[in-house]
Amino acid sequence: MNLTCDLSLAARYHSPSQQARVLSEDWFARNAYCLACDADELQKTPANTKATDFVCPKCSHRYELKAFKNRRPKSLVDGAFGTMMEQVRAGKAPTLCLLERTQDWQIKGLTAIHSSFLLPEAIRARTPLSEIAERSKWVGCTILLDRIDNNADVEVIENGVVQPAEDVRRSFQRFLPLAKKRVVQRGWTVLTLRTIRALKMASFVTRDLYALERVFAKAYPNNHHIEEKIRQQLQILRDLGVLAFDGRGKYRLLD
Repeated sequence: MNLTCDLSLAARYHSPSQQARVLSEDWFARNAYCLACDADELQKTPANTKATDFVCPKCSHRYELKAFKNRRPKSLVDGAFGTMMEQVRAGKAPTLCLLERTQDWQIKGLTAIHSSFLLPEAIRARTPLSEIAERSKWVGCTILLDRIDNNADVEVIENGVVQPAEDVRRSFQRFLPLAKKRVVQRGWTVLTLRTIRALKMASFVTRDLYALERVFAKAYPNNHHIEEKIRQQLQILRDLGVLAFDGRGKYRLLD
């Protein structure tokens, strides 16, 4: 990957936001590859395509690009609230690609936030546009990055260092099956993985999670079969290749 943006492309634009869009999209188009399959390039989508900037020509996985300078924001302004929520619930949300650059447009980082981890609690409706606005009463959304589980992050470029594509794809692809599950099921899996990592133990037993039943009960107060759900999620995480089952209720994190 070439980590330098082509600044000549910004010369014809006066707006800083337009310059940022042109430079970041050009860099991404020339350097990005699909994380969900082995395609080595992505296609730019037509203007005004909903919640998608790039798409894989081979597997159709979708990507939304967001560029920022020096520091990752806590939230992102995005498109229509209704559209995004519909995609999130259906497991069809785009993977968010956070492009971090320096003042002189050197690429410092690229983080892919796995689409399967986008849950409704991370999407907030914005105030509707006024009745006199061109798009009267249109409701946009804000993506709350600090409400997306850290396990969603896949580093493509970290501190100016390009990560091996093979490792990046392996990390990303193991969570692709989550997109096929209902949003409530995905929420359980994400919460279980977060709770396991909070144990800060390479190996653990099921009773370690049973002891944290209150964490699950708070998130799902109407569920009265917490231990059964925990066991179910452990099996899902094992099938995803995140955990190894060592017998007698003992599990081991694989990374």
